[in-house]
Amino acid sequence: MPLSSRALLVGLVATSIAGCSDVVSTAPTRGPGLEPLLSANSQSGLQLRIGSFGDGTKAAWKSGEGLIDAKGSRFQALLLQKATLTSTFSAAYAQLKGLEGLAPAALVRLRWEHRNDTHCGAGAPRWNINITGATGNSYTVFLGCSGSAQSAGSAPNWTRDNWEAADIAAQILSQAGSDAANGTIASIFILFDEGNDAGSGFVFLDNITVNSKVFTSSSD
Repeated sequence: MPLSSRALLVGLVATSIAGCSDVVSTAPTRGPGLEPLLSANSQSGLQLRIGSFGDGTKAAWKSGEGLIDAKGSRFQALLLQKATLTSTFSAAYAQLKGLEGLAPAALVRLRWEHRNDTHCGAGAPRWNINITGATGNSYTVFLGCSGSAQSAGSAPNWTRDNWEAADIAAQILSQAGSDAANGTIASIFILFDEGNDAGSGFVFLDNITVNSKVFTSSSD
């Protein structure tokens, strides 16, 4: 990646990190049977680009650590690691590409499964939704792992962490207000920036889902 592009990306991640400093996400509440329709275009061309910056960080798809893959049989899971103190300015991340410029309402599902022997805290891993408000102001909304609606995963020792359309919309309004709700998506990240002083210092994620697109390996 060219230096200028990398600097821009680190800046976006830094904005995402700074934007969540005083926000606490709460577990979503959702009545039974509320299942939003998935737009046919809401997952078209989506890509997940992984990376990291700073001391002790790593982002990589690891074979033999995950659930069944949609393509191939390597049982890959996404490792996000920060093997240093939480206070160190560093992070591992995955950037979602393909929804920029759309209204936040285009997000109808954000989900992953995390392996139970790895970290799932209030602040990491988390979804960070960077939004340009209708007035041009910038906002960051974050959806923490432990604040999601959780259920049994696809296999033993895995937990599904789920945010549906109503939950996402409620968090955007609560954390950033109507200006953000009426704005457009600037970028979306999965961030891991809690260090080994807060837990294991790493997480394995699989079946990462954005709307109806599911990422199960590096081939997706």
